[in-house]
Amino acid sequence: MRPWILYCILLASSVCQLVGLVMFAKGFFPYKSISTTFATMDDLPVLPSTGASQGASGSEDNESIRPRYGKVVLMLVDALRSDFLYGNESDFSFVQSLIDTNQALPFTALASAPTVTLPRLKALTTGTVPSFLDAILNIAESDQSSTLANQDNWVAQLTRSKSLWKNRGKEKRNIGFFGDDTWIKLFPGLFFRSEGTSSFFAMDTIEVDNNVTRHVQPELAKDDWDALIFHYLGLDHVGHSGGPKSGLMRPKQAEMDSIVKNIYSTLRDQQQDDDLPTLFILCGDHGMNEVGNHGGSSRSEISTAFLFMSPHFQQPSMSARIKAIMDPYRVESVQDQEEYQYYKSVSQVDLVPTISLLLGLPIPKNSVGKLIPELFDEYSDLEKLRALQINAFQVAEVLKGKWSEFETEAVVLLSSYTPIDNQDQDSDDHAFETCAGMDSEKQRLSCWYTEALAAHASFLEMNRAGSRIHYKDHDKTASFRAAERSYSKFLSDSSSMLSTALSKYDMPLLTNGSLVMAFATPFSSLTTGDTNEIDWTMARGLSAVIFILYLVTLFASSFVEEEHQFWYFFNMSWWAVLGITSARYLIPATSFRDSGFDFKPYLAAGYCFAQMAILRLLRSWNQTGQKYADQIDLRHYLNSSWLGVSWLLFGATMATIALSLISLVYNFQQSTKQQYQENAQDGSSSSPSSPGWQPVTSMLHALLVILVVLVTLWIILYKMDLESSYFGDQLMSQVHSLMIRISAVGYSQISTLPSEERPPLTVSGFELARGCYLGLGLILVLTLTLKGLASSLTPVSDGDTGALTDKNAVSKVVQSKPQALFVPGMILGVATLLLVLLSRRHNAPIYVLFGIQLWLYIEWISLIRQRPSNSDHHQFSQLSNTAAEKAKSNVYVVEPLAQDDSDTIEASVAARTAPAILDLAFRTLPGQSSIHSCTALLWMLSSFFLLGNSNSIASIDISNAYVGIQAYDIFLTGVLTFVSNWAGPIWWTLATVVMMSWDLEWELAWTAQAAELELAQQEEQAWETVQGWRRSKDDKRSGMSRRTRRRVVREKKCKVGKEQKPAAAVATDGEEARKVDTVAGVKSKADGAVIENFESLQEKYDLSTADAVEDENIADRKQVEDDIEYLEEVSSAEPPSAILARLGAQGYRLHLAQVRVVEHLILTSLFFGITLYALSIAAIVLRHHLFIWTVFSPKVLYQFAWTALFQIVIQTVLVGGGVWALILFI
Repeated sequence: MRPWILYCILLASSVCQLVGLVMFAKGFFPYKSISTTFATMDDLPVLPSTGASQGASGSEDNESIRPRYGKVVLMLVDALRSDFLYGNESDFSFVQSLIDTNQALPFTALASAPTVTLPRLKALTTGTVPSFLDAILNIAESDQSSTLANQDNWVAQLTRSKSLWKNRGKEKRNIGFFGDDTWIKLFPGLFFRSEGTSSFFAMDTIEVDNNVTRHVQPELAKDDWDALIFHYLGLDHVGHSGGPKSGLMRPKQAEMDSIVKNIYSTLRDQQQDDDLPTLFILCGDHGMNEVGNHGGSSRSEISTAFLFMSPHFQQPSMSARIKAIMDPYRVESVQDQEEYQYYKSVSQVDLVPTISLLLGLPIPKNSVGKLIPELFDEYSDLEKLRALQINAFQVAEVLKGKWSEFETEAVVLLSSYTPIDNQDQDSDDHAFETCAGMDSEKQRLSCWYTEALAAHASFLEMNRAGSRIHYKDHDKTASFRAAERSYSKFLSDSSSMLSTALSKYDMPLLTNGSLVMAFATPFSSLTTGDTNEIDWTMARGLSAVIFILYLVTLFASSFVEEEHQFWYFFNMSWWAVLGITSARYLIPATSFRDSGFDFKPYLAAGYCFAQMAILRLLRSWNQTGQKYADQIDLRHYLNSSWLGVSWLLFGATMATIALSLISLVYNFQQSTKQQYQENAQDGSSSSPSSPGWQPVTSMLHALLVILVVLVTLWIILYKMDLESSYFGDQLMSQVHSLMIRISAVGYSQISTLPSEERPPLTVSGFELARGCYLGLGLILVLTLTLKGLASSLTPVSDGDTGALTDKNAVSKVVQSKPQALFVPGMILGVATLLLVLLSRRHNAPIYVLFGIQLWLYIEWISLIRQRPSNSDHHQFSQLSNTAAEKAKSNVYVVEPLAQDDSDTIEASVAARTAPAILDLAFRTLPGQSSIHSCTALLWMLSSFFLLGNSNSIASIDISNAYVGIQAYDIFLTGVLTFVSNWAGPIWWTLATVVMMSWDLEWELAWTAQAAELELAQQEEQAWETVQGWRRSKDDKRSGMSRRTRRRVVREKKCKVGKEQKPAAAVATDGEEARKVDTVAGVKSKADGAVIENFESLQEKYDLSTADAVEDENIADRKQVEDDIEYLEEVSSAEPPSAILARLGAQGYRLHLAQVRVVEHLILTSLFFGITLYALSIAAIVLRHHLFIWTVFSPKVLYQFAWTALFQIVIQTVLVGGGVWALILFI
């Protein structure tokens, strides 16, 4: 089947996979079963009562507790990790002074995965645990599907309620917002004044906060607001750009602390005694890991801060209460506390019921949070239990949505309530143990809820005015404690269960999507074909073991979290196997008699073991995964104590990349000039070596070198400008002065004022990055232009190939290297510069190590392909020269033979030539291409983790999503985010092109040599066979054996099937024959020789096809038909030499490259297709697993990206259909 047909089939299977992927994604990512109505005060439960008190409740029994605060200011600092606020190295000095003087209530708030902004804001405002799909929508800034306009939340409840501020009367409450525009998307039309800032321009750490701070004082000074929300992004951006240890982190903390002080002081000054106080909340939405990213479920990512402040807390009574609350949580020694754990831990969703009750609002219907009791400490016991009852009733209504028979009304529950009593122990403890011992979760929760209502009713009865029974304070306290304990237990257990049980899956879509993906996988495998084998049994066995074990690990959460360890281990094992295999492959070819000791086997093994050493170094560069992600690695040192070394390595990296590209250009230029000179000697009139073309090509080469140097300098300047604080203003000024003399790119305005009056030069990162993009594009255009000129204006020499020796073949391959690797090498170099621009500074040297690995592999390929002949070198050379001479002369001397047995003669010739042909076939077999594909896959998958990525959402780096972009664009930012995070696999995808291009040159060279030797063998066999045909001149038929007559029939049939062509035209050595391909010319000469001999035989012996078969019996005739059918089958599967002869060198190159590319794409597509299908099965089976949200859901997202974006878009379409097309057709 033709390669382009296979490629189309592969594209069709990819489309089928995408359809199944979309179906599965729609069914897998869980959606929440939520109520779309809003809570009102009429929904509040009545107070519980038992016995005679039932029915005696007044109208006040369904009222809420009194609001404690009239206004609220919420300051949300993005990525405010708990230690940033409470740690010993924190620069929140004012905040810590408030905590130390008992004027603020601190908590560690725990978030749930995914720890990104959008789902965290939903949790903070609705009290629900959002869908994992929100992690995707968090990136789509323009998305409007995630709005909370139809979902109950405390922000909407505020706007629906009456203002509690005395001079506002009965007006609706007003909310102002300033900061991350995600809020504006979530709450459209709810803010009466607002201004949003983009949350994804991660390199901006200053203006993004200044745009919020400039509104703080003006808004606080106004009296028309009831709530103000300020969302600061700068601290999160500092983390993304430099990590939590960045030099900008502590100054940013100090900046936030000063804003807190400013707000607090203003609120304190505005506070009046006859007004309800204002509540000031400082909190974060999530934390960050040691790299500065977030999204996963590590302790550093889920630990953030809640701090409640108010001028009201300055009162001595409140300070005393706060001191009593906080003292048990204060840690005497830092060593005694857990990491990121400070004071009491609460859940983020607990903010919703807490703030709702404190502001006199109904709790949003879908909330699963539990109120924070410490903030209700100044309330009376009756109000505390009422707040707990309201909270418990609202959560019980959510449970009723899950279990329709779950009863929530106190009247119904208490009407049939029977107290749990035990004479041997306290009744409360016995009731607690009884509820805990229930079989089902539903029964346990119902028991807790009923016991809480009963204890609450009992406490109300004891405190009811006019009661004729006098209860002791001890009994009242015991009743209160029992109710509080049962309410708290019910709320905590319910919240924990509902946080993970609100997910529903569309099983039909899940199963159908998996079936479609399963169908697409064998559909892709239909394009694969069986290939011949070299001696790679051990390597192929290892690849099968790797694949099977990898599919098994998809069902284990620990292996998914630590997937990088799997690929590191088996990458090492792969190189060890390749080293041993290649050494064993080369050792039998060593000839101690002719050449003495041969170091090639050891050199080949050394190349593989060097790969292992480099991989070990790379493993220590970036720690990833979950278990060891916080351990110190080279990245830590390169960003802290080794910062100077890091910049030196970065500079050396850029210089190495630039010099590599310049060397490619220089070698290509020299190789082209050499071809020009050879063509000029042949008299080619179109040779660019003429005066009209030489200056043009020289100018283009010089321009290409200049562009490489300029782009390299621009990238260095861009990275330096991002960290200008390290270099200082003086050095950066000198750098700018030097760069502006070289190039004005990036400098938007050049002042013409005198030097003493000229302002300091500054560079625009946006314009500089775009200049880099443009420069890289021009480099590609010039590369393709030069290659096109060299291909079209420099005809390929068709001269004689010379003696058929390994030395000549190797020499030709080495000479073709600058031409063969120019375009793929330049494309890889341009991609390397782009990926360095989109990567963190400390990761830049990794690309140099990647380049060394690629060079080692190319050298290893050269050794494998240069394997010397297994046959005797002298005999091989003698045979080659004899065959070549006969092919040139086309003269066959017919001499009588002492032995007329032609079968013996053929066997003798085959015995002499078979070893040489077999050895050449060893070097031209396509089986080695699968080894290249397996190696490339291991590189791609390992490099993804080597650059610091993992299967956690937290490892997604958005710090480079805005390189060269001024405003948010979902497509451009999405592309840059993907490229920067998949930089390693993309680099190795293009490196595979270089590797396969080089291997293609060897395969072409050995195929051409094998074709010439095969033709020489055929000529020698034909010449020897002619001698055996001379039997007796008197008996034309009896003098020939049956085998000989069948050979005559076969050769005659082959002759008749050929295109009719004069023998003289085929065998001539004239001008026309020299224009055809060298190998094709040799083939024509051989055909002419064979035809001439058969025609002379037919004339001499008067043979014909009919005569030869006429007198044979039926068995003989059947044998002839079988022989002819066999020949037809063999001819239908053409050997490489036949295809080479038919298509010519250039045509065969194109054909072979297409076959190899399609084979590679088929193998990688099968890997990712089967992996995706296996993971879909794992996700269905484990959909109720404890870690389905934190481990398997992110893995599913990553696998979608691997399959859809990387394999289909990058490898199959862009590289397979784009890059290879440029290489082959230009």
